[in-house]
Amino acid sequence: MKRVKGFYLFIMIVVSLCFALSIMAQEKKETEGVYTIKKGDTLWDISAKFFKDPFLWPKLWQRNPYITNPHWIYPGNPVRLSVIEEIKKEEPKKVVEEKPKEVEVKQEVVPVVVEVKKVEPPPVVEKKPEVVVEKKPVEEKRVHPEIRSAGFIAGFDYKGIGTVLDNKEGKNLMAEGDVLYLSFKTAERISIGNKYTIFKASDIIRDPVTDKKIGRKYNIAGNIEIIDQFGNFYTAKVLEAFEAINKGDMIQPYSKEKMEIEAKR
Repeated sequence: MKRVKGFYLFIMIVVSLCFALSIMAQEKKETEGVYTIKKGDTLWDISAKFFKDPFLWPKLWQRNPYITNPHWIYPGNPVRLSVIEEIKKEEPKKVVEEKPKEVEVKQEVVPVVVEVKKVEPPPVVEKKPEVVVEKKPVEEKRVHPEIRSAGFIAGFDYKGIGTVLDNKEGKNLMAEGDVLYLSFKTAERISIGNKYTIFKASDIIRDPVTDKKIGRKYNIAGNIEIIDQFGNFYTAKVLEAFEAINKGDMIQPYSKEKMEIEAKR
């Protein structure tokens, strides 16, 4: 009986030791910048745990290229938390080609006899006066200026309906073709394929007579199109940029009349 009890006690000690070693291995991986996905995890939760900010989940997607769809991550797979350092490739040594030595070739000089003929002067031809035709000035066509990026005037605290959070490449300045991450604060439905306009705050507008502040000017930075959704966050592509787009720039509904009709004039 004592042997049976001793055997069960040995089994319990081995199981406890394995469990402790697995926890220590997991903690070691986390300190090394790698986290193993557990059941029920999302990039949002992992970002909140390690970055203390769930809105930074796109950074995890960027640092783990094997995750093709951020909506689907699987238990047991690793997630790299730190940035992968790029290994610099050694440039191949330049091979200096030796130029072939020039061989001097001696040529014999043969005297040439040139026969000189007497050239008669050409006959004199009377020039007729040229008729000058006056050219009428061509009327210049007036080109309508581009006003899509002219901006608009609104209240001092106009925030629009959304904000630019970040971009897939981690750039500070974004332009046409870049992929952005957005968040919206509106009751309206946001659908894939919808277009929106990005804008940013500019100068304060004053009354020219009283010099009182009457509003603020907002510059239009570009237009985007929604291409994907992840919970309350969205992915969009920059269709056109009138100036550099930054993190924190605001979003408002797309004006088809202003952006498309004016462009056709």
